[in-house]
Amino acid sequence: MFRKMNQICAIFLLLSNIAFAGAKNDQNLNQIMAEIAQQMADTYPIIVAQQKLTDKDIQLLRTKTGKLLRLFEHAKPYIKQKSDTYQVSYDLVLAHLEKTKKSLNTANSVGSRKRLRSLGTICVSCHTQDTQLRTMYTGSSREKFNSDFEFAEFSYMTRNYNDAVKYYDKYLRSDKVKTELDIINPIQRIITIHTQVFMSPGIAAKQLAEYRDLTAHTKKTREHLDGWIDGLKKLRQKHKASNEKISFKQLESYVNLYIAGTDQAGAEFFSTAQDEVSRVWLRGVLFHYLNSNPPADEIPKILYWLSICDRTLGYSFNFSFADMYLKECVISHPGHEYAKKCYREYEAFISVSYSGSGGSFIPVELEDELYELKNMLK
Repeated sequence: MFRKMNQICAIFLLLSNIAFAGAKNDQNLNQIMAEIAQQMADTYPIIVAQQKLTDKDIQLLRTKTGKLLRLFEHAKPYIKQKSDTYQVSYDLVLAHLEKTKKSLNTANSVGSRKRLRSLGTICVSCHTQDTQLRTMYTGSSREKFNSDFEFAEFSYMTRNYNDAVKYYDKYLRSDKVKTELDIINPIQRIITIHTQVFMSPGIAAKQLAEYRDLTAHTKKTREHLDGWIDGLKKLRQKHKASNEKISFKQLESYVNLYIAGTDQAGAEFFSTAQDEVSRVWLRGVLFHYLNSNPPADEIPKILYWLSICDRTLGYSFNFSFADMYLKECVISHPGHEYAKKCYREYEAFISVSYSGSGGSFIPVELEDELYELKNMLK
């Protein structure tokens, strides 16, 4: 009996140590990310400013970019313990910052500014994958930003979701002249927060209903809004439990329901607003499942499904993670049956991207990459 109790105590101690180590790693990562957010807060007014950068501004951006690179490198051991999709975002951040650094050294201030601003898009791709460690930086207030929209974007990037929603809302209701994109972009952010991160499409539907009478609406944006609301209401009816624990079999049924038939070139152009919100919700479900340490055999399928979701959504105007998920599928799981499927999809993605009326003109470096990926398959 005492031996059995000792065994139980040993198991409990082991689990406690594992849990403590995991909590410690999360704490360390959060501290690094808070420092990264501080660097971004210091440079954000310069990044979004309309006027030409001065020599002093450029020097500051060089210094901050160097600090960002070092901080992200310090985060590597903690990121490596997370899922494959975190690795995709992390690798892209490092490559993006290296290019920004080179751009600053060649005095390409316009390109550097665009790169630093789009860094937030990559950060968001990581932050919206989980429901933990939400708010990582609270050192900025609205007064430090030129507009409600800029503060909302910064809050969104740093996972201060309450502030993000609040100031996207203020921006949408303001009298400022807006283009169609100025209306669509913040609403898409609100959809992502409520539907993907918090898994609460009903709350998203309720908030979006308040935007039907925006004066800046065009016929196109109002129709899209109505489609989003309709799709969100249907999601709320089908998936009432926001924290339901699902099986892989259930996950496959959701995939068949929401993205079946979209793994073909051009399929995204036929997506409706209703399709869009269901895929935002599905992307959240896929991320949450992937972050629950599923069996290795399931991961390539999830990466493939995520690539389809991302390609058909087009929520990022600077990056598409679809091709990166497909490459990760091949590189990390070359012997899996889905690796060949991922390769074929990536090959088709490249072919369509570089095709025109005169034929297909794929850059040499991409042809080399396709050749290397194909040779990895087992």
